[in-house]
Amino acid sequence: LFLKIVFARLYLLCRVILYHSHLVHDAASQSIGYLSTVSFDFQFVIKTYLKQYPVRCLLIWCTLLFFIGSWSLHACEYKPTHEHAPFTDGMWLFSTVFTTVGYSNVTPSSHCGRVMCGLINVFGLLTAALCVAIIIQQLVLSRCENYVHTFVLNTELVKEHKNQAANVIKFAWKLWFWKKRNTPLSSMRYLQTQRKLFRSIGIIHQIKNEQQHLSVDNNGLPEIATIERSTNVNTDETLRKMQNLKLKVNKIGEHLTNVNYALNNSENVFYLSL
Repeated sequence: LFLKIVFARLYLLCRVILYHSHLVHDAASQSIGYLSTVSFDFQFVIKTYLKQYPVRCLLIWCTLLFFIGSWSLHACEYKPTHEHAPFTDGMWLFSTVFTTVGYSNVTPSSHCGRVMCGLINVFGLLTAALCVAIIIQQLVLSRCENYVHTFVLNTELVKEHKNQAANVIKFAWKLWFWKKRNTPLSSMRYLQTQRKLFRSIGIIHQIKNEQQHLSVDNNGLPEIATIERSTNVNTDETLRKMQNLKLKVNKIGEHLTNVNYALNNSENVFYLSL
């Protein structure tokens, strides 16, 4: 019965969060949700809050869990004198179980307390995973930062590409010069220059591959939308040109038919004149 009451309170808390959200009260948001087949349920609202206020949501979640779990352990555990365990013991037991430390100086003795400790342990693991996800989200570069970083890397690659292209020209000219002077192809100087030439060519290929990877990694939703828009424009223009070409071909066919008809008439007139 106690666990049912606790979960009923959590359910009511979820309903309060859902129906006090601006996404539910806003008619425009509801219309967009209906048009895009997105249901504005509790899961969607929590995701939006985690996206907008990750640290604040995590602190509120940990605080609620701390007080609810501590009070639950305080209500479940009893002393030998049949009195409830102190609230401070519940707080300490919650802290050790939630952080999966387990000092074992305070342990649950009742079945209800053990069940609550198991639930608190599960919530602690989920909270740790959520904390790691939020930290990773905060460490990831934003869209503007990613663009700037990609631009800087691309600029460095362009400079390196120019330097290696200049090296290719320099080493190729040296090889041509020594070849004109009848330098032996097996000489150390000729082989070293040839090796440097091949190394510069290989570096140029690597730079091109890195530039392609940068362009692929930097393609987000706006870039994909732009590519799709330009593709649609090119497709429409191609269809329009094909229709114009079809009309021109039909006109050419009509002209050829008229020419054929005129030739037949002239041939008949020629035969009649004979």
